[in-house]
Amino acid sequence: MSVMELLLLLLVLSVAFFNGANDISKGVATLSGSGLCTTRSALRWGALWTAVGGLAAILIASALLRVFSNGILSSDLPITTDFSIAVAAGITGWVLLATRIGMPVSTTHSIVGALCGPVVMAIDPSKVLWFSLGHKVLLPLLFSPLIALLLTLLLYRGGYRLFSRLSRYCLCLEHNGEICCIPSGEGALTLSNKAVDRAVEVGTIERCEDSLHEPIRFNINDGAHWLSSALISFARGLNDTPKIVALMFVSVAFATGDVRVVTLLAVIAMALGGYLKGIKVTETLSRKVTAMDRNDSVIANLVTAFLVVVASRYGAPVSTTHVSSSAIIGIGLRRDGAGVQKRVLYEMLLAWVITLPVAGIISGLVYICFSSLA
Repeated sequence: MSVMELLLLLLVLSVAFFNGANDISKGVATLSGSGLCTTRSALRWGALWTAVGGLAAILIASALLRVFSNGILSSDLPITTDFSIAVAAGITGWVLLATRIGMPVSTTHSIVGALCGPVVMAIDPSKVLWFSLGHKVLLPLLFSPLIALLLTLLLYRGGYRLFSRLSRYCLCLEHNGEICCIPSGEGALTLSNKAVDRAVEVGTIERCEDSLHEPIRFNINDGAHWLSSALISFARGLNDTPKIVALMFVSVAFATGDVRVVTLLAVIAMALGGYLKGIKVTETLSRKVTAMDRNDSVIANLVTAFLVVVASRYGAPVSTTHVSSSAIIGIGLRRDGAGVQKRVLYEMLLAWVITLPVAGIISGLVYICFSSLA
């Protein structure tokens, strides 16, 4: 491996690292924002399931790899190592800056902008597949946040009532009890289990507290919240990993490389970035956009997970950032007396708008510098 190829690999892994740092918040912000756990615990949970999703991408998200490998630029454009380095530098530069200031941005938009930047600025704008870019990439990126917002607004009332009811129920465990009791409706079905000398009860929190002495409680609504957070983190890893790996394989130097090895390295980098550097952006989404309780959070998470998983299945490169943020904004719009913080919303929208051109400008300038040195 040459020095330039090694530099490309390191830059692609840095993209994965800062993708994790900026994007992990989309799956775990509601956990810490609703007070269910600490931010650090949420980051550990998100990093775990992001890694699982990234590994699953090897098997079930190959369509996204094809879109980002050959769905944006003309096939007759020679993609050199210099070009790929410039693209990776553009993505890393913008996502790193956004992460440092705690602003959630789209790595997907950054990739698209960085791929087009050198072509538009220094090669030949006609080599960009503008129709394919609009149809396969920009339309899903544009409409996915609108769909997330509308789904959240439509489902909020019914979903809130449902999860409010579920929050009254729990699974309670007691190790020193003499019965195993499973309530059903108004009554209860009691099963004797003196051999193991422990009690289990599923019912309302009040009933569990009356029936058991110092039980360990597992709230059903909280369980749904943890599960939905895992789904989003899994979906994000599934959706983002192929985009990042594709940066390696658009280069002629890596055209015959082992996708699985690069994917594994990218997954490790993404998980580490999320856990080590994800706290600032997570705090922005969890506390600065709108107030949330645990029922709100489950609704936002389920909408996000559903849209991102469906998009990954059909090869549509949606932005988890925009989908998750739009769902949280929808929660703020529907909450009584607790709206969206407009200043933070304007800052987020500005970051969304400038992401594509800024990443493109950075990558274009890096490519021009490399070209002048050649």
